[in-house]
Amino acid sequence: MTIRAPGLTRRTVLQGSASALMAGASGVLLTSCAGDETPDTGDPLTFLAILPLTSLTFTPELLADAGGYFADQGLDVTFQSTRGSAQAIQLVLAGSAPLTRIGQIESVSHAANSGAPIRNIGTVIKGSTIRLVSSAADPLREPADFVGKTIGIPSEGGSSEITLNLMIAASGLDVESVDRQVVGLGPGVFNLVEQGRIAGFMVSIDTAKILESQSPNTVTLNPGDFIESGAQLYMTSEAGLVENADIARRYLAAIRSAIDFMIADEDFAETLRIVREIYSFGTLDDTAVAVDSLNEYRRTWTAGGPGSLLRTDPDQWRAGYLELVNAGQVDGGLDPDAWFTNELVPAG
Repeated sequence: MTIRAPGLTRRTVLQGSASALMAGASGVLLTSCAGDETPDTGDPLTFLAILPLTSLTFTPELLADAGGYFADQGLDVTFQSTRGSAQAIQLVLAGSAPLTRIGQIESVSHAANSGAPIRNIGTVIKGSTIRLVSSAADPLREPADFVGKTIGIPSEGGSSEITLNLMIAASGLDVESVDRQVVGLGPGVFNLVEQGRIAGFMVSIDTAKILESQSPNTVTLNPGDFIESGAQLYMTSEAGLVENADIARRYLAAIRSAIDFMIADEDFAETLRIVREIYSFGTLDDTAVAVDSLNEYRRTWTAGGPGSLLRTDPDQWRAGYLELVNAGQVDGGLDPDAWFTNELVPAG
C-alpha cells in the first residue's frame, strides 16, 4: 500500500489557560502563533485536549497537523489544553469550543448523572489507555490479585480509580477489599512498587512502555482484558451536533486519514519523521518506546477491524454503560444510545 505524505504544515498550538475560551465564547479568540509564521488559512477549529499534547495518545492529532491532513480538509486547528475532562466538557457545552476528546467513563457519567447534553461523534481508541503496572516479584495479573493490597492512583475519583473499581466489580469482588493511595504519574513511582509500599499503580500506555524498557521486572495489566469501558471518543454538545456538523465531520475525516497512514506505515518510520518536524517530547523522541507505544495504540484504533475506524460499537457502548451502573457509578434505566451517533464518521 502506498503511503501518502502530504506537505508539512504548522498550526497554532495553545498550551495556556482555557479560561481564554470562556472569555472568547462570543466567537473571538486571541491566540499567539508558533514562531513568526503566518497561520494557514482555513476554517478555524479549536480542539480541547484534556492532557498536554506530550503523549503519544494524541498521535492522530499530531500527525493530522504535521502531515497536512487538517489542511486537506480546509481546517485551521488550534490545540487548547484544559484542566482535565470536566473543564473540557464544560467549555464544549458552553459553546466555547466545538470539540474535545474525552474518555467513555467521563462521557457516560456526565450524561447519566447530570443529564448533560453530550454527544459522542466518534470513538478513536476502542479500549483503555490506562495500564496497571506491578513487579514480577509480586505480579498483578488479574483483579483477584488486588485483594488486600494497595494500588497507586493519580487522583481520587478520577478515571483511573473508576477503572480500578470497574475491574474489581466486574470480577465479582468487593471494591472495598482493595486499598488505594494517591501517587505520582511518572516512571519513578515504580520505586514504591519495588520497595513493597504499593503493589502496583495506574499509568498511561506511554509510561508503561517506558517502564518496560527500563526494567525486565515490569508486569503490565490491561484493564481492557476485564472490562468494556475505557474507550476514548470525540465529544460535542447536542447543539454543536447541529451547528458544527460540517466542521466536525471534516475533523474526523482528517483523523481518519492520519490513522490510515499509520496503519500502512508498519514500522512508523515515516510517522515519526513527519511528527518530529514540529513536535518533540520524551516518548516521541525515544524511537524504541515510541514504536512500542504506537503498536499498542494501533491495536486500539483498529479493534473491530479497519472498516470500523472511529465508529462507536453500539454493543460495546451499552456494555460499558451497564458496567458503570453495576459498579454504582451512574444511574440505571437510561438509554445510552441517545448519547452517541456514527453519522459524522467517514465511510471506510
